[in-house]
Amino acid sequence: MHWGIFGRGVCLLVTLLCVCKVDCLDTKEFQKTLPAKLVWGVPGKNAELPCDITPALPGDNVTMIFWFKDNLGMPLYSLDARDGPIDKASHLAMSDDLGSRSYFITEGEPSQARLSIQNINVHDQGVFRCRVDFVNSPTRNFQVNLTLVAQPSAPRIFDAEGREIRVNHPAGPFLEGHAMFLSCQVDGGRPRPTLNWWYNGTILDSVIDSSRASHTTVNQLVIAHTPRHLRKSRIECRATSSEGAGYISREVPLTVFLKPNKVKIVTPNTLLSASKSQNIRCETSGSHPPAKLTWLLDGRAIRDAVVTEEETETFTGSILSLNVVAEDDGKELVCRADNPRFPGGNAEDRRQIHVAYPPKILVQLDPASKSPVKEGTDITMQCKTSANPLPDSYSWYQNSHLIPYNATAGILPEDSKLTLKNIEQNSAGQYACSAMNSEGETYSAPFEIQVQYAPRCKRGYEMVRVGALPFETLSVQCHVDAVPDVTRFSWTYNTTRGVLPVQGAKTENLGNVSILHFTPPSRDVEALACWASNSVGRQRDPCLFFIVPAETPESPRSCLVRNTSHGDGLEVSCIAGKDGGLHQSFVLEVSDVTPPSKPPGVTTLSDQGVLPPPKYRVLGERPLFRLHSLQPGKEYQVAVYAENAKGKSDPPVVLPHVRVEYDAPYEEIPTEEESTHKQPSSDSSTSNKNLTWIIIGASVAAVLLIMSIVIVAAVLACKRPTTVVKRRCRRSSKPPDEFELSEDGFGEGFHRRSTQYRASMYGECEDRITRMIEGPDLILSPMSTSEHSLEF
Repeated sequence: MHWGIFGRGVCLLVTLLCVCKVDCLDTKEFQKTLPAKLVWGVPGKNAELPCDITPALPGDNVTMIFWFKDNLGMPLYSLDARDGPIDKASHLAMSDDLGSRSYFITEGEPSQARLSIQNINVHDQGVFRCRVDFVNSPTRNFQVNLTLVAQPSAPRIFDAEGREIRVNHPAGPFLEGHAMFLSCQVDGGRPRPTLNWWYNGTILDSVIDSSRASHTTVNQLVIAHTPRHLRKSRIECRATSSEGAGYISREVPLTVFLKPNKVKIVTPNTLLSASKSQNIRCETSGSHPPAKLTWLLDGRAIRDAVVTEEETETFTGSILSLNVVAEDDGKELVCRADNPRFPGGNAEDRRQIHVAYPPKILVQLDPASKSPVKEGTDITMQCKTSANPLPDSYSWYQNSHLIPYNATAGILPEDSKLTLKNIEQNSAGQYACSAMNSEGETYSAPFEIQVQYAPRCKRGYEMVRVGALPFETLSVQCHVDAVPDVTRFSWTYNTTRGVLPVQGAKTENLGNVSILHFTPPSRDVEALACWASNSVGRQRDPCLFFIVPAETPESPRSCLVRNTSHGDGLEVSCIAGKDGGLHQSFVLEVSDVTPPSKPPGVTTLSDQGVLPPPKYRVLGERPLFRLHSLQPGKEYQVAVYAENAKGKSDPPVVLPHVRVEYDAPYEEIPTEEESTHKQPSSDSSTSNKNLTWIIIGASVAAVLLIMSIVIVAAVLACKRPTTVVKRRCRRSSKPPDEFELSEDGFGEGFHRRSTQYRASMYGECEDRITRMIEGPDLILSPMSTSEHSLEF
């Protein structure tokens, strides 16, 4: 035992002597000149530092091996092989931590010798130096830089627009067959991390798309044609700085829209009977989201048929209840499957249908006839027929009226042909023919004949008088009829010097209407002329607009005063006169003329020839006014006139003696029981019966009297413009002040009108009332009574 302790001491002493010798031989300057090999270590795992112990001279042997860390002069680990082969050498760790986790491995080739360090951590990083001493060969030194691996950040996924895809959210949607783009990015990592895209254990892309100097590592995945099998799948982006350190991954679910890969009309293609409903089934699959099925017949969507649909996640079925007619024979029936979320993602199945029918006919223009059809030409129409058996008679129709044979008028129907000679504009319309066989009679679809003609003035616009104000711009509308539509309008104006083209004026052409905003360049402009042209030709006779000095408007006429339909006010309505060539508006003025003067009537001036000053003025675009706040017991005078930019109508229409009266107090009629109590108690049953007959007779007489009064009142209301209206007394103890008319009284419900009320109260005047223009909402504005306030 003492010898063992003594032996260990000797070994330690020898090692210290060797260390001293090493320290003396290896200076810091010498270590700086040694190249260092970089070795990456993963925290928590083992690291192996290489040290080549191959001697320079053949047959030479290793005597000592020392491992140093950083600039420490004391070795952390040594191996002594001076007393035997290296595999029998003694190992000595000089450090309690790092040295105890280290062991020098010499198995295998000398060049593969290495120092294994277990469970490395951040404190183990540094520069290690291995010194190898030989018996005869020169000493060799190796430096190893042990650096710990640092994993990058968690991968982040971005789409083609640069939007980040959040965790547990799908990427897409992508379209089958179209390009897919995803970008995976990580930050940091030591050494530079690898970044790969994986799908089902296979690498899709491992190319780094960022520079080595960049702090961010990027891998952009591009799939030129997205396959169907990627639907409902996940792809994975893996990042790692060292294989030994494992990898950091991010899975992304994919949303892929698929177009239908199958669509078929599964119902057998049998003969279809005309006018009988047929059920036809179509199925489609492979679409995501599920496809929508659309039925088309002869290229047009079938919209009026009954369609029954069934739908699952990828399957859609549709049953069409189709009613066919003779014209559908030979047409193409299409079942189209469209993915609503996939632009252009559709598939379709087609079939030609066959229909059993009575005569099938079609009207066509004879090839020898010129098209388009113009006035003055001759045309021939043919009734193309396909029937079994062949038709035995034909008939021709224009706008549903049978066409008789008329050689004088140039109308010649002969069996399946119809000839029209020297056609005119009224020859246009829908033509049809019918054919009859033993299966029945069939009428063709209407065949539209449109007769083209050069533009002509629309009725009512051949000659128009236009009122003009000095130095004001005229707005003139030219309306023409033309087939086809007008392609060009031109304007001219007449002066004493001749006819000149309109230049520099603003023109708005809307179809067959041209609106000219024209400022006459001089005072001698007499008229404007509008010319239109289309593909047929130029207008033969222009539309003329004679420019005349604007005049003040005519006074309104046939003014009436009557109750409103609600019974809570008066209504004044007139018929508008001529506007003088300019836009006109209407004014109603209300004046208080209490006490009453002359009997009611319609006049144009007051008794003194001068209108009294108005208290209120009401404006309107139409001569219809509603007055809701006239005070009972007062008498008013109403004046109505029209205004335009030239001035106002003169004289105004005056409605005098307009008043609203209180209702008569209501007298309660005693009941029969009360009347009985007032009679002597000795009345017999006979007198009661007589009283009953008297009451019945009085009631009948009262009803007849009321009806007579109503009829007389209605007749007088139509004949008399002056109206006295009774109005129920207000419950308020104080009547409203004469200046308390408000907007509430004049501005409520002016668009409502009761046709039934007019018919019941003014039956004999209905024609006059219906010709009146309905009035707008009115706004009552209080005015002073000065003379200046009369001017509007």
